Amino acid sequence: MDSVTTHPFLSFAPAMPQARADTRDALVGFFQDFGFTGRGDLERLASWVLGVRELSLSPEAALALARWRVEGWLAEVLGPSHVGPSLLVRGRAAFVLVGGARWGADVLMREPRALPEAWRRAVCEAVPMAAPSEMPCQMREQVLVLNPFMDMVRRWLRPASRQADVSPSR
Repeated sequence: MDSVTTHPFLSFAPAMPQARADTRDALVGFFQDFGFTGRGDLERLASWVLGVRELSLSPEAALALARWRVEGWLAEVLGPSHVGPSLLVRGRAAFVLVGGARWGADVLMREPRALPEAWRRAVCEAVPMAAPSEMPCQMREQVLVLNPFMDMVRRWLRPASRQADVSPSR
């Protein structure tokens, strides 16, 4: 039986705590970046992040909590060699490359140790290499050539003019 009571003039339901719509939308967008598209999966992941106690979180706080939870999961899956400031970015790329979202929301909600070893190894192998850090260096001097064709003709004709200058004089 439904817990909603209907009266000809009144309709009410017991107050159930609901997450803010903008918070849920932010979490849905976050998990869509991981390749999840099914509404059920997205709702389960949002509930996984929010839990029961955190229903009034702002979108920023909910995203910070989602990043923290997913980074913790990725750190366990990928191991200590990949932990660092780019863990979430590189881990998300690897997750998308192996099609992790095809496993459904359960893949992120399970303990990484419970996942098949072959799948964990595939995720580790799919992690893109980190880009080298920026280092200041001196740039070579560059020459601006407005008309490359004329510059080529000029260089081609230049040796001929030098040979004329070297000719024996009378």
